[in-house]
Amino acid sequence: MPRYGEGTGTGLLVALGSFAFYAILAWIVAILFWIAISIYAIVEIAGDGVPSAMAVTLIVMLLVTTLAVLAAVGIGLLGKGLLPAKRGD
Repeated sequence: MPRYGEGTGTGLLVALGSFAFYAILAWIVAILFWIAISIYAIVEIAGDGVPSAMAVTLIVMLLVTTLAVLAAVGIGLLGKGLLPAKRGD
């Protein structure tokens, strides 16, 4: 049975990495939301000038869904790289 190396700092490293990722993700969502709403406002000013709550909701849904899918794909690619190679026995 393999020994567990307590005190290696792996748990702390994972916790700090997760904290940093989610903190940065919150800022990314806020900045992308600001950009998307600014573009939407410019388009509405050039168009009929009547803002739509449904359009803003769809912008938020699209933004969050896209970031979630990108995170899942990235985690999947990282996980695939961490798996040991299969041997052809």
